[in-house]
Amino acid sequence: MIQARHISKNFGSVKAIDDISIECFPGKCSLVIGASGSGKTVLLKCIVGLLEPDEGEVLLSDTVFNKLPFKEKKRIRSGIGMLFQGSALFDFATAEENVMFPLDFFSGMTKEEKRDRANFCLARVGLENVNKKYPSELSGGMQKRVGIARAIALNPKYLFCDEPNSGLDPQTSILIDRLIQEITIEYGITTLINTHDMNSVMEIGDKVIFLHHGRKLWEGGKDGIFHSGSEELDDFIFASNMARELRKSLNGI
Repeated sequence: MIQARHISKNFGSVKAIDDISIECFPGKCSLVIGASGSGKTVLLKCIVGLLEPDEGEVLLSDTVFNKLPFKEKKRIRSGIGMLFQGSALFDFATAEENVMFPLDFFSGMTKEEKRDRANFCLARVGLENVNKKYPSELSGGMQKRVGIARAIALNPKYLFCDEPNSGLDPQTSILIDRLIQEITIEYGITTLINTHDMNSVMEIGDKVIFLHHGRKLWEGGKDGIFHSGSEELDDFIFASNMARELRKSLNGI
């Protein structure tokens, strides 16, 4: 379980996130949505420990993570998987070597054990035959899947995804969403995803959290998102002309 309690983060005079509290549960995908600059990435970085919140607490399985000393944080980080925007693969390393990277830092496995684990994870995301290929030899969707394989290499309790569908076509985006959901359910992972993609929200969003100018304005299930009562959320959802027509039709129901 992931809990953020009254998290705030300032950059000088700018309050990036303001008094945000959320809860995320094992086996569920929680999605944080909002426009660029709404605070999504800052919130994720505060929870995962890449930024230190100015106020509030981050709890991972009832442990106050952001108050721990460095060595204790490192131990808990071995249970955290990260899928970065743009995949963030090392160009100089093969797919297999990319997946082995966190195992080098956080596991006591032998080299052969790490290779076996990397190949198992690649197979789990449907990439059995790309072990020795470099990122430049892979499509964008395949690179994302290598990124997912790397994120689950340590069998994490928590999975954090920052814009996992960025730069992908709609069909590939659906495949990535479903893969993240399958892995979340299969391994009982607590998954938190930052996204702009409303297709992802409707496809896999067990819980949806809407941020606006650094504050949480709405939280609920995807089934209630079109009737939230939040004007700001409506404006975010129905930004395109086609979506505005959908809003008109929904209002007429």
